Amino acid sequence: MKHSQQRWSHFNSSNRSRLRSSPILDSQRLMSHCHDEHAGHGGHDHDHDHDHSDDITPALQSSLYQQINFDDITTLNESRRDAGKAVVKKTWAERLSAEPELESDADEQLLMTVPPDKADSFAAQVKLHSILLRTSPSPSAPKTLHLHVNRDNLDFSAAEDLEPVQKIELSQTSDVQEIAVKRALFGKVQRLVLFFVDNFGDGDEPVSRMSYVGFKGEWTRLGKAPTTILYEAAAQPGDHKAKLPSSSPELSRFDDQPPQLGELENPPPSISNRPTNPTTTKRTIMPPRLSSRAALPRPSALFASQTRRRVLLPLVPQRSIQYGWSTAPPRSKHRRFNQPNSGLPAPTTGPAAALKRREKTTPLRAGVLATKKGMTSTFIGKTRVPCTVLQLDQVQVVANKTREKHGYWAVQIGSGSRQPRNATSPMLGYYEAKGVAPKGELAEFMVRGEEGLLPVGSQLLPDWFQPGQAVDVRARSRGMGFAGGMKRHGFAGQGASHGNSRNHRTIGTTGPSQGSGSRVLPGKKMPGRMGNEWVTVQNLKVIKTDNELGIVLVSGAVPGPKGRVVKLQDAKKRKAPALPYRERALKDLRDRYPDADAQLEAARQRHLEMKEGRRGASSKEAAAAAAL
Repeated sequence: MKHSQQRWSHFNSSNRSRLRSSPILDSQRLMSHCHDEHAGHGGHDHDHDHDHSDDITPALQSSLYQQINFDDITTLNESRRDAGKAVVKKTWAERLSAEPELESDADEQLLMTVPPDKADSFAAQVKLHSILLRTSPSPSAPKTLHLHVNRDNLDFSAAEDLEPVQKIELSQTSDVQEIAVKRALFGKVQRLVLFFVDNFGDGDEPVSRMSYVGFKGEWTRLGKAPTTILYEAAAQPGDHKAKLPSSSPELSRFDDQPPQLGELENPPPSISNRPTNPTTTKRTIMPPRLSSRAALPRPSALFASQTRRRVLLPLVPQRSIQYGWSTAPPRSKHRRFNQPNSGLPAPTTGPAAALKRREKTTPLRAGVLATKKGMTSTFIGKTRVPCTVLQLDQVQVVANKTREKHGYWAVQIGSGSRQPRNATSPMLGYYEAKGVAPKGELAEFMVRGEEGLLPVGSQLLPDWFQPGQAVDVRARSRGMGFAGGMKRHGFAGQGASHGNSRNHRTIGTTGPSQGSGSRVLPGKKMPGRMGNEWVTVQNLKVIKTDNELGIVLVSGAVPGPKGRVVKLQDAKKRKAPALPYRERALKDLRDRYPDADAQLEAARQRHLEMKEGRRGASSKEAAAAAAL
């Protein structure tokens, strides 16, 4: 925390007071309650019994004790076997006990790997907040701690060569230390490696000792809420219609509804194939009526007998994504000059033409979602520059949109987190198929081409932007509420005297009585709600980026109040970062997530299995309800 305070030292006193009251720093005060209470008793120790219920309650709110696989914890260079497991397996009530204790064997270094529970693979996401440690005031207390995330088969030589995700300087004390981590770097933890480099003996003490290790954070299980949803409370006649026999492939393709996943292999029980009781009256089920599309000839059948003509436009009944479409209703579409045999070139309207026109103003890369924390100032040389602090909170790629399927190239970005109980069932299934925890905010960023797409599930850090480049910031402005004409539109108002009574701030007449139909013309400036509109500030300069704090400093002001989520992307009217920087940033992103495609496919398969299981359970419940 010493380095973090130095980085934020340029904030004024008001910003620092607000940061102290933020929820990010509240977790650092949870451990001080017990020792403050002891100080009130005159500094007594723990030799006598007294109530610790007030200490246990806040500490267990964000504990990750239940999500740790204790059997797979490995500790290298431990003097006693499974001592690392025993230290981590201690509960919060046993944190002050001296035994068991973890000691190093050959030298002062220790390497501990903590994996999550096996049952949570591809089904949970851990966001680490802090690490709890209890050492001793002796020289054998560890001094430096290196943290690595999602590293397999890491030994001492590899740990010394690799750059740690975060480097922490520990304290020499017997109290339980709570070390806060940079949340932007520990948003998706699947395996945590703790490398204790040295101790306070400075080479004279060959043994390092500790007696308690704990973890605090957020744990979200994917796909948990949809399993408790009741899809059908009673039998619905429309859901149990007779379906076409599977032996008629010629007729099955004319059905109005497309076959669902697993319907052909395991058809759900319906009225037609349900076993009947011979004692009951036998019902006669009429064959289903063919769709109206089956009776109509296809356009290709009409031209089959004619000679093939040379056309410039594709011979399709309606234009598709590749050739553009019209938003008018089918009955009012103008087809006179767009016939296939008219000999005209491709139309200049539609998505293809629109994307071509906007090609030069579409950014090459995707943007990020950031939270506005406030304004401060920094010095560039001897010039004081006001700037805005934007913080990135677990910014991940959720999905990619392609030209062939959606009509344009875009990357969907998610930020923050959302409790599963506060998300709808379709969105929970959507996140489950992507292998991503529910997000608090979602936004799309259009890119120029396929090279701008990113791996799904990867996390974007502040170094995605280059210091000195220009960016566009888009957000909703501050809401002013219902405002009058003078404040909203800058009207001068009415006279202060000379017969004017109680109409000093009115807007006056709203429309004529002749010539325009005695009505108020559309777009008339009148009182109404002011603010809360999308505002874009272009060509702001990136002053500084910090991956440890997860912040981006941009020059100038940004729309919206503090806490507003803003969209940050490369500027449209300025040059993008140089090609070497863009390639290096993309390469670093792909190196951090080398198996992103495999994880996405595994999450998709798991989602299909869970979806099929939920559908089978709902079908059984519906059949049981119908049989009653």
